[in-house]
Amino acid sequence: MYREFVSKWPFGRKRTIWDEIDLDTTLTLLGGVGLGVGLMYLLDPDRGNRRRAMIRDAATRTVHQTGNAIGVTSRDLRHRTRGLVAEVASLFRSDEASDEVLEERVRSKLGRVVSHPHSIEVRVEGGRVTLSGPVLASEVDDLLSCASSVRGVEEVENRLEVHQQAGDVPGLQGGRERSGGRFELMQSNWSPTARLLTAAAGGALMGYCLKRRDALSESLGTLGFFLFLRGATNVEMKRLIGVGGGRPAVEVQKTINVAAPSSDLVNVAQSP
Repeated sequence: MYREFVSKWPFGRKRTIWDEIDLDTTLTLLGGVGLGVGLMYLLDPDRGNRRRAMIRDAATRTVHQTGNAIGVTSRDLRHRTRGLVAEVASLFRSDEASDEVLEERVRSKLGRVVSHPHSIEVRVEGGRVTLSGPVLASEVDDLLSCASSVRGVEEVENRLEVHQQAGDVPGLQGGRERSGGRFELMQSNWSPTARLLTAAAGGALMGYCLKRRDALSESLGTLGFFLFLRGATNVEMKRLIGVGGGRPAVEVQKTINVAAPSSDLVNVAQSP
């Protein structure tokens, strides 16, 4: 199990060091202890039934959520793949879209850059796009740039009603802030495909770290760990590491059960 060696200390004492450990025996011991603790937790005569029911409900909920997540991710990946193929194919053919098609293309992009896309009126005539309607001043540049970048658009005319704040403007009530043209990994909320690819990349980096075990691989493994967490939880990195404001990524709640009547607890609390 171990070897003993003697090192000379200032007071001439002997020191025993466990430098060789039977890993299988240790793992077996720890596994037995863990199994015993788990059985005690689940078979407790007072709270065992409730604990087993909670675990069963949690397992059922996890299975349903996993199935839903797989379905959403597969659809998102399929749609993005089709869109990428269509974009690549369009580069090799002439595009003479009708005004109606151009209008739909522009409208499909509005939701990415403005918080109230339904308030924007889009008219197309001969490849010339006219934009009108109320819009926030902070979104004007992104809106015009987005419309100009649509394939087939030759010119964009700006007839927008610019407002610094929503105020009492009916068309600017509600809505939510849009990410604009930012790279997806720089946004706070990632798409299912981005989460899947990021988590896979993080897992690969962690696997590389376990295989190599040098300074570079350990750094990459640490990076992979945080990438995996970011993709799996869809929580911003600053919240994961506890930097910055906002709600923390992990909240711990502790409940204490006291087997005593409420009147006794009131008396204890009121006693000096």
